[in-house]
Amino acid sequence: MPSEIDPLSRTIALLRPRVLAWRVIEARGSWAIAFPANPVISFGQVISGNPTVKIGSTHTASLTRGDLAFLGTTEPWVIETGPNPRSIDFMTAIAEPARLMQTDDPSTNVTCFMAGAFVLKAPNAALVADLIPPLLPVLHNDVAAERLGMLLRLIGEEATTTRPGRSLILDRLIEIILVETLRARPAALPGHAQRLLTALGDQKLARALQIIHGEASSPPWNVERLARHAGMSRSAFADRFARTLGTSPINYATQWRINQACSMLASRDMPMLQIARQAGFQSVSAFSTAFSRVVGVSPTAYARSLEMLHVSAS
Repeated sequence: MPSEIDPLSRTIALLRPRVLAWRVIEARGSWAIAFPANPVISFGQVISGNPTVKIGSTHTASLTRGDLAFLGTTEPWVIETGPNPRSIDFMTAIAEPARLMQTDDPSTNVTCFMAGAFVLKAPNAALVADLIPPLLPVLHNDVAAERLGMLLRLIGEEATTTRPGRSLILDRLIEIILVETLRARPAALPGHAQRLLTALGDQKLARALQIIHGEASSPPWNVERLARHAGMSRSAFADRFARTLGTSPINYATQWRINQACSMLASRDMPMLQIARQAGFQSVSAFSTAFSRVVGVSPTAYARSLEMLHVSAS
């Protein structure tokens, strides 16, 4: 198994994160930047100062030098420092790559942070709610902070240059950061992410998950065959799988196949029969029935909605 792609890696690859922006922001004294609701994932690290990140009245994190924060929210959020902060328009803060905001404030209280945002492939963007909490701080004394900080600095270097291969490196770095973030604070993650990481740490369940994620185009797996791969009896396997992952093996496998189908439908250039077979269904009708049950609309209606989003975005 060491040379195979594990289920967590496949899940991150399905999200297909892409870097959207990268900035270094500096301001003196007391200030606040309010970011509007946006379907992006924001992240960053404090270089100096003690800013506070707030999402409404429900999530708050006070940060200091070396601390990192990841925001898996589409709600408005604020980063601020000091008492009675003056408001700074967020468009001014993100106007240019690596731009340092200079003010006439004589205060020696200087806050500087590097921050960025990335987007996820539209069909599976909703999966992020299952993986990243609205606000996930990683403190500077955390074991993972040094590794994540190094990755963020690499992103900063690539984002502010125009060297060949820049976009590929940025996308791969973001994928690595997502994996590192999930492994850094497992107890702080949403239930699904915690359950998946727990299952991957279980050698027997990991074998079954490897099959489910690695062979989605195979005919649908039944519990008996998955149990044999896990080296367990049918009843023991089904019970452990359900207790660990919160759903039955068959429901989990079906959801994974449908997630992959959503990604293929977004390509807009694959015949429905090919999508059905690559998702592990033997006919379009069986695929359509399963898809409609999980997603709530038919594959054709889903593809049409993606096309409308694409047209409106362009």
